[in-house]
Amino acid sequence: MADTGQDIQPVEDVKPPRTRVGMIGWLRTNLFSTWFNSLLTIVILYVLWITIPPLIRWAFIDSLWMSTGSECQAVDGACWSIVPANIRFIMFGFYPYDEHWRPATAVVILVGLLIFSQYRRNWKKPLLYIWIAGLVGMGVLMRGGVLGLSAVESTKWGGLPLTLLLSVFG
Repeated sequence: MADTGQDIQPVEDVKPPRTRVGMIGWLRTNLFSTWFNSLLTIVILYVLWITIPPLIRWAFIDSLWMSTGSECQAVDGACWSIVPANIRFIMFGFYPYDEHWRPATAVVILVGLLIFSQYRRNWKKPLLYIWIAGLVGMGVLMRGGVLGLSAVESTKWGGLPLTLLLSVFG
């Protein structure tokens, strides 16, 4: 190219309008793209505005963390002292106290199976056999009656182990 002697002026970078990029652009694209989306966004924000502050007030501000039953009846907020008082029942239901290690081990097996299964590279045929072995192991631990474990009726199962089993397989 021949030099013509004219200085070339750089063109200024033209940025897109603020209403198309950034936070405002995202809001317009995702929450206010149509009249229906705008209406829905406003209604949901209103519902959150009227429900979240009372929930926070009930759960944290007006609540009692360490109290007796009579104090809990007199307060308008949540009574959280019931949780540590009943943690054994919440965790294990009516399962025999001396055997709590069994449902706790079953929960560890189930969580281990879920964590191992979350990686797609593990989705091969052996994973099916691992799940079958894990479920049989969990059943043996929970029910007992074999391998020197005392039998526990399913009516005594409860708490976290039963909740996790039902939620995973439900």
